[in-house]
Amino acid sequence: MFGHNKTYFADSPVIIDISRLEWPPASPFNIVKVEVIYENKVVGSFREDSNGQTAISFDISTALQAIWAEYDFADELAAAASPRSYQRNYRAYSLIVYTEYLSDDGIFVQTTSGERPGGQCALGWLTEWERANIGQKENADMSHWEHSNLRNGDASTKPVSSPERVGSTSITSWVDVQNVGTQSVFYPSTATPAPDSQTVHAPLVLRDSIPYQDFLFVNRRGAVETCSALMKEALGIEVETQQYSRIEGPSFKPNRTVMAIAKGGRRSWSMSSGQQTREWAEWWTMEFLMARQWWMLYKGSYVPVIVEPAKKQTSIYDRTKQQMLSVEFTVTLALEG
Repeated sequence: MFGHNKTYFADSPVIIDISRLEWPPASPFNIVKVEVIYENKVVGSFREDSNGQTAISFDISTALQAIWAEYDFADELAAAASPRSYQRNYRAYSLIVYTEYLSDDGIFVQTTSGERPGGQCALGWLTEWERANIGQKENADMSHWEHSNLRNGDASTKPVSSPERVGSTSITSWVDVQNVGTQSVFYPSTATPAPDSQTVHAPLVLRDSIPYQDFLFVNRRGAVETCSALMKEALGIEVETQQYSRIEGPSFKPNRTVMAIAKGGRRSWSMSSGQQTREWAEWWTMEFLMARQWWMLYKGSYVPVIVEPAKKQTSIYDRTKQQMLSVEFTVTLALEG
């Protein structure tokens, strides 16, 4: 059974194969049902008729996503603000397989495998390109990426060819996939990392003499990473005002008052990755802009924001121009009310 005692990204396809099934030749239905169990609760149930086949497969990724649906990043944000390290453990799930059919005597029969270990799952996903380069699906677990990024930890996706550009006061981080979970270590400009594992190397950082705007975001491997952006001199505030009339009591004088209510107040900034190499510009586009959650350091706290590219299509490189590249985007506070 594919999935036994391995660790998978919850947002990537996770396929389990059930084989060696046996069915009576006259049964009108041959049902296979799979339940995914987490903390003694059924988080996913899958049911399909095998049509008499001896093997069938199920994608249980939606159930694994449900395991992480209520995850709160508050502890990881607090770890980055301190700064200090944070360990997020994997979550183990189990499986129960049922079969349903009619016996040769016309009696309904249901069998069960009982609850069996299924594996572990973590936040994150693999790109189509990464999945296409996995030779066999048995290697699709997270151990396939062990020691894949020697610069900044196996869970990091930052380039290794050149240093990361950060501001004078920016925090930086490295993230590592371990055998028990994902470890994130955040440290300020005055500190240096002290990784426990010899296979993880501290990030290469090139500090500017001016402050940058700090962000945290969740990369495709489910790890919280840092990045620092240049803030342009552009700040906009969205405010919408609605007018209405309030009728007052009878009077010889005008008896209506015009009132106004303003709402909105969300702030947005124009920002840039700054001048980057081609590899780093691609990372900003494919990782930072395409993340699912972002937080920005704003007045001493990490607050949720929405990041949108300035243009629908970002040019990663142009061989006709001998110059560095920058990725432009807009940041809006995801707070209202």
